[in-house]
Amino acid sequence: MCKMRRYLLGILALLKYCICGDVQDFDGDIKDFVVSKSKLFVLTDHRLHQMRHDLYEEKRKDITNAPDLNRVNILVPYDVNDTLITCGTFEEGYCEVLDINDITNSIYNESNILVGPKQNEKYVAFIAGRYLLVGKKDDEAKAEDARYSVVTLWSTLDSQPGGIFSRIAEGSDAIIESTVRDVEVVDGFQRVSPSESYLFLNTKTDDERKVLVLRMDSSKERKIDIIKSLQASTIRCCSDKVRPVLVASTVIPSVNDVIWAGVFSSQNQEDPENSALALYDISNVRGQVKGFCAYGEKLCGSESGGELQPLSVVFRYSSMSAVAATRIESWIVLFIGTNDGQLIKLMLDEKYTPGCPIMLYKSNDERAVLPRMHFDPVDFKHIYIALKKQLRRVSVVPCAKYSTLKDCRAALDPLCGWCVNTLRCSTQYECSKSSWLSTPKNSLQEMLFYFQVWPEKTSSKITLRISLSLESTENPAFSCTFTTGSVKLCDGSDLRAVFPNCSCNFSDQLIYTTGLNISAEVALGEQKIKEKLELKNCLNIKDNSPGASYTQCVQCISSGCHWSSSSQRCEWADGPGPKLNIQDACNVNVQMEYEKPEILSLEPNKVSFHGRNRVSLKGRNLESVTKIRIQGDLDCIPKESPVFDRSSDTLWFHIPPSETKGIVKVCVVTPDDRCHGNSIITYGSQPSCTGIQPTVSWSSGGRKIHVQGSNLEFVESVSVNNRIQDQTQYNTSSGDMWFNSPRCYDYYQCRSITLHVGNSSLNYEYLSYESDPVFIGFTTFQVANDLQVNIKKRADMLHLSVNEVTVTGQQGDQQYQCVLEEIQSKAVICKIKGESGAVTAVDELKVSLFLIFT
Repeated sequence: MCKMRRYLLGILALLKYCICGDVQDFDGDIKDFVVSKSKLFVLTDHRLHQMRHDLYEEKRKDITNAPDLNRVNILVPYDVNDTLITCGTFEEGYCEVLDINDITNSIYNESNILVGPKQNEKYVAFIAGRYLLVGKKDDEAKAEDARYSVVTLWSTLDSQPGGIFSRIAEGSDAIIESTVRDVEVVDGFQRVSPSESYLFLNTKTDDERKVLVLRMDSSKERKIDIIKSLQASTIRCCSDKVRPVLVASTVIPSVNDVIWAGVFSSQNQEDPENSALALYDISNVRGQVKGFCAYGEKLCGSESGGELQPLSVVFRYSSMSAVAATRIESWIVLFIGTNDGQLIKLMLDEKYTPGCPIMLYKSNDERAVLPRMHFDPVDFKHIYIALKKQLRRVSVVPCAKYSTLKDCRAALDPLCGWCVNTLRCSTQYECSKSSWLSTPKNSLQEMLFYFQVWPEKTSSKITLRISLSLESTENPAFSCTFTTGSVKLCDGSDLRAVFPNCSCNFSDQLIYTTGLNISAEVALGEQKIKEKLELKNCLNIKDNSPGASYTQCVQCISSGCHWSSSSQRCEWADGPGPKLNIQDACNVNVQMEYEKPEILSLEPNKVSFHGRNRVSLKGRNLESVTKIRIQGDLDCIPKESPVFDRSSDTLWFHIPPSETKGIVKVCVVTPDDRCHGNSIITYGSQPSCTGIQPTVSWSSGGRKIHVQGSNLEFVESVSVNNRIQDQTQYNTSSGDMWFNSPRCYDYYQCRSITLHVGNSSLNYEYLSYESDPVFIGFTTFQVANDLQVNIKKRADMLHLSVNEVTVTGQQGDQQYQCVLEEIQSKAVICKIKGESGAVTAVDELKVSLFLIFT
């Protein structure tokens, strides 16, 4: 078995329960998990786990050794009663009330009752007022039925109608019915004030798919009154394309309105924008939808009220699978899980304008994030996500991982700022009695550093002004230094520094001749930011060649000058002004002086998130291309890669590593900074190794080693003990790859196998080495016209296969192929076929490439 190498620091302790920081692995797939005010409960195939919020396991309860016989399908904490409600499918179904502080303590059990789904269908269950609300597809319906149950209210106390776990209401059953058979209940929640219950469904008829929202007034005392308060609406998404299937949803904490976010899918997994995250105001769900009504109502087909349209579509991605939301300060913070194992944070301002997506977690493989995610209810500083057999506790504001002011600012997280006194990236709450430097709300996607130059009207001096895109809670210690070579450009009254701006006045003669290269250093407390600036005489930035306006504009803005869109020329700035964006300022329509480049293909177009070296881009008119630009859905700032080699129709470049997985767009950049073409590269997970065959090589090397695992097509080379094996091959049908083992006589030093992906190295082991096989002698005897040869060999652990050994017999000048039949621990058996006459003897045998003996 080929295992990832792990380095352990400190003392290894053997505990009853494995705690791996904020990660917990289970022995079965996670089916569901819920969080109460004091505990966390995880349900796997055959076990229920009770855990603290820090993922320390306190109790476990075996459900059954045969999950097919009993599948727990309802898991609801009832904090008010200090109980945990579980229901399952054992025999004809059952429900059990457990002590929320000790799940091994059963308080009540009732059998022959099926509350949750019988099959492996989606369901929703939560406490609605004083009752247990369960939404599920009716899996007990008969073909001849005209109506099917969708929502049921179950009693939670003996004092309620029908007693505990009864669906009996006052005079009827507490059920919402549907005439639509194909219903999938996706999500739901309970609003506290006012007390309202919301459910979200996917429906499918012969005509169309729809997403519906059901709302009930759960403040009412009687079940039947709650059921009869049903209001419903259809939810539509989106204007760019129809996405008729709801994947996951969440409610956004709000004071007055009920703002809800849903992930919608077009059901096209090849579409890079297959799923969309949209926000809705569901405060005023009024009316009815066709086919849904309270139990016993005669008419169940009326349609009234309008459809709900999005307030805003805030994010599009290929494969969103989960969403959760909270509010931090004035920001709405959305957490998005994906089918390829990523957790993304997205900030929205008061107008629902999204900031830059921030990657909080990325799995090494393709495990999907399960649709339900939960916050730590104590402080909301962590979110729990489930990926197959693993539960993770992820910090929602991971500022501490950024070690410098530049990195903290580049994180594009408005909740992270630089604490001047502690020299740490932190939240404002963690930075007391100190200046806290953060990103202004309207500047999330702006660069940290910006500069302008202009001539003074009353003197022969030039003013250089730099601005930092930062704001501070207090006035921080702030200073600036400008040098050219080893000489200070300005000091005294010519140097002014008032946060967040610095200005420097210097003689205009320094710039009018050949331009000026300046080193600017800004000090904020003990943190320093350095930038190299190239200043030019703005009036000398000219290019009279046809179609050169764009190039001229880019040079103008990059030199701190002002571009006049009316006169199409570069001018001095007229004093300090707003920051100019090249894409906006240089949006000029000019005739290009080159033929437009085209991209025909990229090879490879699927890579690991570690990147890839030497990717080929084939196309037309590539002579003017200077670099490659790569823009992903999660990248606010695109990546760029230079062209390092070229031919008439091909460019070679390196694909940089990515913090995220998914589809990115690739275009080629010309000297005027325009980008041409729109090809796609997909970033996937890193390669993983599950085993090698054979696991032992002979010391002289050259044995074919098969590597088994996933995503091995991303491997560029393999090394053993730091010696690169260039001859690697990948089998597209089996998904395996192989390499030739190197020569090695120091067996312990040659154990480590390393897979090279981009500029990253993934270390695995073990490849063992033994001495070359030793053949001691041979005997022959006649079998009809064939000559059987039995070669004696020394016992070893090489487990040679017949495909690895070649035996040739020599009789005088005649050579004969000896066909391998069997290789045993101490013998190799082969036959020389006497097809053109009997072969009676051989003088010499040559075994493979290793030994020749007589």
